[in-house]
Amino acid sequence: MRIFRRSIHYFEVVARTQSIRAAADALHIAPSAVSRAVQQLEEEVRVPLFSRTARGLQLTVAGETLFASLQRWKHEVQNLADDIRSLKGTRLETIRIAAVEVTTYTLVPQAIASVQKRIPGLGMSLLVGNNPAVLDSILNGSADIGLVISLPQKAPVRALWTMRDPLGLILPPDHPLAKRQSVTFDECLSQPLVLPAEPLVVRLAISAALETARPFRAVATSNRIGAIKAMVKAGMGASILTGLDVGLEVGEGTLRFVPVLDDAIQHPYISLIAPKGIKRSPTTDLVIETLRKAMPSGEFQP
Repeated sequence: MRIFRRSIHYFEVVARTQSIRAAADALHIAPSAVSRAVQQLEEEVRVPLFSRTARGLQLTVAGETLFASLQRWKHEVQNLADDIRSLKGTRLETIRIAAVEVTTYTLVPQAIASVQKRIPGLGMSLLVGNNPAVLDSILNGSADIGLVISLPQKAPVRALWTMRDPLGLILPPDHPLAKRQSVTFDECLSQPLVLPAEPLVVRLAISAALETARPFRAVATSNRIGAIKAMVKAGMGASILTGLDVGLEVGEGTLRFVPVLDDAIQHPYISLIAPKGIKRSPTTDLVIETLRKAMPSGEFQP
């Protein structure tokens, strides 16, 4: 039984990484041990679980069925444990959210606070990471809800809601352009700029436009949103970020956000996601609905 459980665990990691070597690195064991465990599991169930392709290992139909069943089983076991503990008279349900950093400045904290006012004692677990980390948390069952930016088209998750997160020129409140209703990308380039650096999604959104733009002056770059905002506040220059990046500062009046209206810009969007084929608890649905209402410009994805 112990060997079977180990093979199942190794199978899950290989299914997520689509690579024996990547799975071995994640498990801190030799690739041969992972390969042997997967082979033993396939012999046990008497059907291939993976097909080998030029891109790596792909789940067969049987493999996909087993992987989905394992995720449902883990989720149900967690729910059962919560139900048993609740017999002691204390609500111990915990909603697990995985989110990209930009959604944790205002969107997620406000939604969590709203739900906890309605359900005292509700626990919340928030994992902050990049898109791959959030997607992995959804796929491996360690998160009930996810928030990602510019969701890949073929991501194996269910998109519940999407919201455009527009780009804008970020300025100190006393800047001459701070009271404008909108600016063009060319007007942004007329300012000394604190530019976002890769791998920030904002940089990817403006990279193509920057390559064909007129000469501009970048006084600084950073791969951290917090550092960029601090430099703008210090008067080093303006920047280009999204509305969610600066929602808190705009609300406090320490920064201004002026929308960039230009066809050369591809504005990012935020997606609210959940696992496929998993029955959600009523409380999880309440959190999803609260987040959806906080994303009013979104579109429903059935």
